Amino acid sequence: MTDPTLHDLLDEATWLEWRARAEAFPALVSTDLVTTEQTRAEFVEGARLLRLDHKERAGDHGHGPSPVQLLVADTLNAGRFMNVIFEPRRTTKTTSVQAVLLGRCTYREDYQVGWTMLTTGAKASERFRKDIVAPIERLYPSAKARPMTVNVGKGTEHLAFTNGSFLNVYTPNGDGFRSGGFDVAFADEGGEADVDLSLDIAVAVIPTMDTKVGAQFIIAGTGGRVRSGNLMWDNLQDPDAGVLWHGIPDTTDPAALEAWEPDDQHPRARMRELIEAAHPGVGYTTPIESVKRSFDKMPREQFLREYGGQFGTEGAADVLIPPAWWESAARDAQPTATPRDAVAALKVHHNGTCASLVVSWTQEHHDLVSAALELDGIVDPSKRVRVMWLLHWQTGTDGLANAVLNHMRRMPRVPLVYDAYGHTEAIAQQLTKARPRPILVKAARNDIPVSTVKLLQGLEERSIVHYRQPELDRAAAIAVKHAFGNYGTFRFGPPKTDPDADVTPLEAAALAIHHLDATNATGIRPDEAMQFAS
Repeated sequence: MTDPTLHDLLDEATWLEWRARAEAFPALVSTDLVTTEQTRAEFVEGARLLRLDHKERAGDHGHGPSPVQLLVADTLNAGRFMNVIFEPRRTTKTTSVQAVLLGRCTYREDYQVGWTMLTTGAKASERFRKDIVAPIERLYPSAKARPMTVNVGKGTEHLAFTNGSFLNVYTPNGDGFRSGGFDVAFADEGGEADVDLSLDIAVAVIPTMDTKVGAQFIIAGTGGRVRSGNLMWDNLQDPDAGVLWHGIPDTTDPAALEAWEPDDQHPRARMRELIEAAHPGVGYTTPIESVKRSFDKMPREQFLREYGGQFGTEGAADVLIPPAWWESAARDAQPTATPRDAVAALKVHHNGTCASLVVSWTQEHHDLVSAALELDGIVDPSKRVRVMWLLHWQTGTDGLANAVLNHMRRMPRVPLVYDAYGHTEAIAQQLTKARPRPILVKAARNDIPVSTVKLLQGLEERSIVHYRQPELDRAAAIAVKHAFGNYGTFRFGPPKTDPDADVTPLEAAALAIHHLDATNATGIRPDEAMQFAS
């Protein structure tokens, strides 16, 4: 398909065909999309006012709107009240929203738009003059010929349309919004908002829309350093919000993020591949070479926020495991056996206040679906799941070495994995003196972030199950993302509000599952296993 002209995009079939190119990029979240004759006309008019048909795209040297810009428009045109456009840098998401809003102001009478950037008032004024006013003045050199009045006075920047519509620019706080009634409030660079600013915007803006039919609150931007309390992050979690979100999943193997291409030092690295799959501007508005240049110059976590569609972990207080994933993986019955082929892992709290011993094994996933498949003679290999079971938990470390040793002697062929830090290593050292001593495996530093991601992936893919146990359930309910090592990698950690909270059951489970996969343990039915000792 050749680049469609603005007039071509008025045709629904052409619009959908061009938009489909952006839909080929797998989105982390994409809610319902709506296009109508009116919404297409509005976007095309906004694109004309911004002179998108005259601007050359850097990625492919074409002209006109890129496919993802149509995707942004149709996300907003679905008409949900809360909307979040969370797209990588250089996706032209801001321009997309501007085109929608300018078109609506042109075609809808008395349409009121409030726009701010959650950085600085000066930045909002600058972007208004460069992004909106400059192309309009080039399109209409004579002020008398313009379909709107342009005001660039400091603190009063706005467009006043002849049909009574307004697009107003405000400083990044709620003050400008309090006295107005808006059809749309647009908060750009939403990832930059701190907790106080996020609260101020939300409290000031939302009430101004109570009397407006079809009002919309739009937040756009890239990832910020802080999640909890951030305006954009909080609304990404709103199930009723309209969301368009492309990016690299948090659950990506950390080794894949270590280098642009695989090499001898980073054989599993594939950042280029991940960006090409996750950044819908690449090849259209952004050359891949430009992204590579930023990758080489930026700290890894910043790059992932700017170009990878991720939020940072600074001050993170949001639970890392979605409750729905954990509940889906839960089993009510308790195991009566452990297989011969299993892996155990030990983790002691960094303060020595508690400790967890977890055992993991693979088994067939017997549910109604797999049972029906078996009756039909169909074998579904995806129904093999990994099990995590909290074999021992205690407060403090008194008697811990003996308790672990007793459990491991009942499973003489099962290796015990431990991370070589603090109290955990001290207990492992005690176990080396036992005769016979258990099979001890010292985890590498990189095993910690890798095992964290693997546990999250398994829960998401439903290839991991757990039996309901209070200590394990509590850990899963509170564990948050803690930065660990390089390249934006992370581990399970306690919430900032309770830094001494216990997440050792989850840390041990992750290590056990990771090393279970590494040893290629053979899954067997539970009834083939030896019995747990009481």
